[in-house]
Amino acid sequence: MIYNGLCEIADKFSTFIFDAYGVFWEGNGFYAGSLELMADLAQQGKTVAVVSNSTALGETLRASYAKRGMIDGVHYNYLISSGDLLRQSLIAGDICFTQCKNPQKYYVIGKPHSCAFAGTKYQQVENLQEADFVYVGVPFVYADTVAKYTHLHEQFLPVRLDENGKFCEWDTLSAEPFERIVQQVADTGLPVLNANPDFTAKEGHCLIPGSKAAFVVRNGLITQMLREKGCEILEFGKPHANIYDFVFKRFAQNGIKIDKPKTCMIGDTIRTDVKGGLNAGIVPILCVETGVTAEAISGGQTVESLCLKENIDIENIIQIKSVGGKR
Repeated sequence: MIYNGLCEIADKFSTFIFDAYGVFWEGNGFYAGSLELMADLAQQGKTVAVVSNSTALGETLRASYAKRGMIDGVHYNYLISSGDLLRQSLIAGDICFTQCKNPQKYYVIGKPHSCAFAGTKYQQVENLQEADFVYVGVPFVYADTVAKYTHLHEQFLPVRLDENGKFCEWDTLSAEPFERIVQQVADTGLPVLNANPDFTAKEGHCLIPGSKAAFVVRNGLITQMLREKGCEILEFGKPHANIYDFVFKRFAQNGIKIDKPKTCMIGDTIRTDVKGGLNAGIVPILCVETGVTAEAISGGQTVESLCLKENIDIENIIQIKSVGGKR
């Protein structure tokens, strides 16, 4: 059975953990009815948390969503990112790899959120050979890459202008521009740190007039390429238990006792959200008409085939069309 919206089953739960992209956020705006549903849950005294695979800190995400109309204390009670967990580990100096117990120098692929590393013992280096580990930042590309990969011209979507009003930073629909650095990292044998396991994210690109949101490459895909090359990976965020432990600890600090059978994880991705919910022992709810799963279904896959790929029993999943649905 596929429910129309979360409201049809909301009475079964006391705590709701929402993914963001593909669940309530479409890339250019909020999915219809999603904010209203979240506000209703919060007004009923439910615990409403947003847990996002993002290297940005939660405070940054809260400010960004507030500008768009999603308000802390109105639509949710907690907003926690995998970047928050990374930040805590960096401050504590807890980053540790099998063959490097006290790493300090890191090389960045893509664009880092430097605030995560600020004030810690970790130092960015520009030379891969000087690094103790590699950090996978947001996989933006820059002018030199755009000029080099001319055959991918339509795959590059501008996200930032320089002081002269020229495009200077792009999202990419293709991971091809990162194949060379992935091989170089693999050749060094350096371990890899990542705080966003998502392969893609549906992003809007306001610098292209009239453009629709598109699924662009994210940190998790670059990390997977490195994993397939044999690199040691240390990763924070869904589907890993570390992010849920972090969230549940935050709840406990505020006097919220978790009743796992009455706690749900609402997401659009089987590989991260559903598997993460199952790893945490809570109830996974999958949106099948929004986000990553909807895109996979439009390409000919099924929820059954996606579950089989991740060794998940589909009977353990509650399916809804969307968060807002029909109310």
